[in-house]
Formats: sequence, structure tokens, C-alpha cells
Amino acid sequence: MSQTRILLAEDSPPTRARLAAALHARGYVVMPVRNGSEALAHFEREQVDLVLSDQRMPRLDGLGLLEAIRRRGNVPFVLYSADAAPDVAFRAARLGAARFLAYPFEVEEQLLPAIEESLVAGVSRSRLSVPDGAARFLGTSPAAAEVRARIRRLAPTPATVLILGETGVGKEVVARALHEESGRSVLRSVAVTELAETLLESELFGHERGAFTGAVIARAGLIEQAQGGTLLLDEIGDAPAALQAKLLRVLETGELRRVGGSTSRRFDVRILAATHRDLDRDLRAGRFRSDLYYRLRQAVIPVPPLRERPEDIELLARTLLNELAASLGFPTPVPSAAFLAVLRNEPWPGNTRELRSTLQSVLLWSDGRGELEPRDLFEAMNANGPARHADERAEQRRLLMAWRLSGGNQEAARRSLGLTRAAWRHRWRRIHPAGGGEEAS
Repeated sequence: MSQTRILLAEDSPPTRARLAAALHARGYVVMPVRNGSEALAHFEREQVDLVLSDQRMPRLDGLGLLEAIRRRGNVPFVLYSADAAPDVAFRAARLGAARFLAYPFEVEEQLLPAIEESLVAGVSRSRLSVPDGAARFLGTSPAAAEVRARIRRLAPTPATVLILGETGVGKEVVARALHEESGRSVLRSVAVTELAETLLESELFGHERGAFTGAVIARAGLIEQAQGGTLLLDEIGDAPAALQAKLLRVLETGELRRVGGSTSRRFDVRILAATHRDLDRDLRAGRFRSDLYYRLRQAVIPVPPLRERPEDIELLARTLLNELAASLGFPTPVPSAAFLAVLRNEPWPGNTRELRSTLQSVLLWSDGRGELEPRDLFEAMNANGPARHADERAEQRRLLMAWRLSGGNQEAARRSLGLTRAAWRHRWRRIHPAGGGEEAS
């Protein structure tokens, strides 16, 4: 236990000191920081076994930190908050927090057991069978096989690869697979949309001491940190014009200059870039530099949306359910054929990310019990509010799917959706004004 390293993010000096002392007394190595931004920078530089974070912090709050760290690794994350709003705990669970604690809490009775349980669960998750390399991109469809083939062909080369696809299709999975098959040493990533424009240059290229207010020490940027490895520039299509120009120069010369520095530094880093944007259209509109565009697209991997490979949904769903159940401490769920049929018929505009989020909601609301049925899916969708299915056509698909699965019995379909009889009749008549099927009694 003495080697376990905990990153503590807390903006209140007294609370930070109290928690750090309590953890240190239990033999943990504690790395206290003042906010989420400092925590993220520390996470990039140091080995971290668990993150303990307050929710309300300046610059980057706890949920923002959790989301950013999940893009970079899978260490256990314990979030606490004085905000008793249930959506904070629910969002934390959906983002993958190991535990959520209401503040104030008892250190001995609540915090320390939560940390120990989270560390044990983290070890258990690490023992799950997780495929490496191109096999990370799951699917039996020809489209999925083509993505894996491109990964294996391009990974051993030094070529810059542009990964294209809608939000949530798995561009980061492709990037990690390319890195793992390349044999390079370390993978670093940054989302252009994640940082303020004023911080992007420093984050990528680093800065010297005194380069700007608050730069009290010199710091290597992500490119230097990835020396000998791979750097993923996520959401590159949203890069501001000034950064595009500087990034082009760095990529063409293989040299960088830290902010506030006067000397150039050589680097050996394989660059991957990803975006959901239509860069050809942005190029024509003058929003993206043509010279950077052609420099980035030495090779391209287009990642197809889930709606174009519905035959992959069953394998993805089973894999995600196993991973999520393990992370939540639930028994392995068994999805029924009807449950999988509903998943295959959903359009999933948010792709694999939306599928994962929906399945996590299913497990949370069903408490991980037994076989999963369509009712579990519908109840989770209803519990999460109307935003997911606010579109009228999506609602119609849900009603019709429930009706078909119930053998054309409206009463059974109504119960599976958790609707009142009046709500069912109102919505059903918008689809079938003249009726249809056995009436809900």
C-alpha cells in the first residue's frame, strides 16, 4: 500500500491539507494540487494509481477532470461534492467514476473504505481480457474488418494518420490501436477543444520559466513528453488559425520552440490526428489551412458510424456490458435476444459512445439483475429524461419496436415502456390515427 500514489485535487487549502495528512498517515503517497487543471498536468507527468477530487473547483471542475483523465487512462477516480444534486452522482457514474461521496464525509468510515474498494476494483478491471492493437476495434462486419486492416498496414510506418468519423465512433480506439501496433514507447493525447486557446500552444510546445504570468517553472509540452512515442491531436478540425500555422511549421521541420524560449528542440514523435468535422468542406470555406490538411492526411482511416454496421452491435453490446458490470461491481449480465434486437434497430446517432452510455444506464437502473429485457432498456431511457428521444421519429421507433416485440399487443407494449394508458393512446394515435393492434385496455 505504501507505494500507492493518490492525486488529490482540492481548491480549499485547509481541506486539502486535512485529507492529504489523513491519506499520508495510512501509508499512501499523496500528490495534492489546487484545481483540475493542475491535476491534469500532474497526471500527464507522474504515475498515478487513484485520483481523489472535489467537484467544485476553478478552471476545471471534478467532472471535467474525470472526463479528461478518462481520455488518457483508466485509473480509479473517486469524486466528492457538497452539491447534493443527484445528477452529479449520476453523471460521475456515467463518466466512469469508481465511487461518489457526499461531502462532508467521515475519513475513516467513508473515504478510506471507498479508496480501498476503488483500488481493488481497478485491479480487477485491469485483469479483464482486453484486446490489444487492431483487435481493439470490435466488429464482424466488412467495414470493421477494413478499419482493422488499415490499422495493421499503417501502424509500423512513421506516416501521419488522419482518423475521420462522427462523434463517438471510436476514433480514439483506432488511435490507441495504431500506437500499440507501432511498438512506440508512449501515447499522449490532447483534445483541441479541451483547453482554452491561450493554453493550447503551451500545452503542445511547452514553456520556459517566466514565459507568461503563472509560469513559475519551465515545463515540457505534450510533444516533448511523447518523445519516442505517439501524440494524438484530437478534434484537430477545431484548431484555431494561429495554432494551425505553428503546428504546420513544427510538423514540417521536426523541431519545436517552447513558449518564451529561444532555442529549437528536435523531436521524434509519430503524429495522429482525429476529427468529426468535414475537413474538405472546411478547406473550401477557408476554415482550415490546405498545407496543414495535406500534411496531416499522409494516410486516412475513415471510421464508419454504427448505423452502417448494425451487425456489430451485438458483439459491442456484450463486450461493453461485461466491462461496465465489472466496473460497477455487478454480476455479468445476460442480454436477451429481444434486448439485442432493440439495440440493433436503434439509429445510435452518438454511435458507440451513446451505446456505452445507454448500457451503463440500463445496468444502473436494473441493479445488474439477471437477464436483460427490452423493458430494462426502455426504463433506463425514460429515467434519463426526454433529451435522448426527444426526436419524434425516434419515439415512434420505440413504440413500434415495443409493439412488435409484444406480438402486436398494445397493453403489453405500454407496460414495457412504462407509459400510462392515456400517454400510450395519445402517442399511438399519432402513428396510427385509425388504431391498429390489440387495444391497450
